[in-house]
Amino acid sequence: RRAFLPRGSTVMHNPGNLRQHGFSLIEMIVAITVLGILSAAAAVFLRGPITSYFDTGRRADLADAGMLAMAKLTQDVSRAVPGSPTVTPVGGGYQLRFQLRPPAPASTPTQLILYRCDPAARTLRRNGILLADGIATCPLPRLLAASGGQAQLVSLLISFDNQGNRLNLAQTIRVEP
Repeated sequence: RRAFLPRGSTVMHNPGNLRQHGFSLIEMIVAITVLGILSAAAAVFLRGPITSYFDTGRRADLADAGMLAMAKLTQDVSRAVPGSPTVTPVGGGYQLRFQLRPPAPASTPTQLILYRCDPAARTLRRNGILLADGIATCPLPRLLAASGGQAQLVSLLISFDNQGNRLNLAQTIRVEP
């Protein structure tokens, strides 16, 4: 039996007679499981390079901070008034105190500079201002007289530590007369 329908209208089919198109639930679960296994395998292979990338960044930050601190120390100590550097042990660290030589017109007074290396607080401070953190050890600087007694040498060693990355910086600075 045929029913007459107006032109342009569609006939509704019985859903039980149609074949379904798409994925079944089983196919979807299998695809998700395979994707999970591949993702876990990729994560194992990518963990090393990603860890190395972040370790390299931490080492670079540590080196930058250490070199900046040592450069400032070197600049200040090399401009110290001869004979003025003194070292005082404080806790597990030290205080390095000296008079900073004024610039060329000597009309300005000398400036007192105080460096404090405190491994307990993991800091290096210049006149109370934080210069570097992450200090692991800072043995006492050695003050030595140079040949002929004309100059003084200050020998420094500072160790920095950042999440297992260690950086040791050593510097011998000449205080000119």
